[in-house]
Amino acid sequence: MSFNLDEFVASPSVEELDSLKKSEIVKVAKHYGIEFQPLMRKDEIKKYILEYLVDESILPSTVLETAITVPTDNTFELKRLEMEMNKEVRLKELEKEEREMQMQREKEEIEMQREAREHEFRLKQLELGVIKGSDPKIGLDTGGFDVSKHVKFVPKFQEDNVEKFFNHFEKLGEQLKWPRDK
Repeated sequence: MSFNLDEFVASPSVEELDSLKKSEIVKVAKHYGIEFQPLMRKDEIKKYILEYLVDESILPSTVLETAITVPTDNTFELKRLEMEMNKEVRLKELEKEEREMQMQREKEEIEMQREAREHEFRLKQLELGVIKGSDPKIGLDTGGFDVSKHVKFVPKFQEDNVEKFFNHFEKLGEQLKWPRDK
C-alpha cells in the first residue's frame, strides 16, 4: 500500500506514523512545517511530529506517554562500548596466541640445542672410540688412518647419479691409498 499524505493529514494516527518509512515521515514533517536536521534518525523526526500533533491538539497528550521513546545518544555510547569490549577481547586473544607461539618457539629452540649437544657428544665418542663396535685406535693412533683429514676429498653425494658417485669415491680412495676397511 502506498503512502498518501492527504489521507494521513485527514486522520493522523500513531500506528500509521509508526508504519511509515523515513522518506514518508520527512514529507509529513515538511507538510506541518516542522524543522529538523536531514541527518536526524527516523525516530527523532517522528517524535517531533508527535509533539507537534499533541501541541496542536490533533492527537491526545497520552500519545506521547505511550509512543515509542527515541533512543538517545546512549545508544551510540553503548555501541562504542561494545566495540571497545570486542576490541579488548580480540587483543587478549591475540596476546594469548602470541604467548603460545613464543612458547612453541622456545620449545623448538630447546630441542635444537638438545640435538646439537647430543650430536657433539656422539662426535666426542667417535673421537675417543668409545662407541660400541668402533675401533678404539681411531683418533688415538697417530700413525693410523685419520678419516677427518680425508673427508674433504669425498665428492658430494647426488641421489640422481649414485653410480657415478660410488665410482668416483672408489677411484679417489685408491689414489689416496685409503685402507679398504675404512
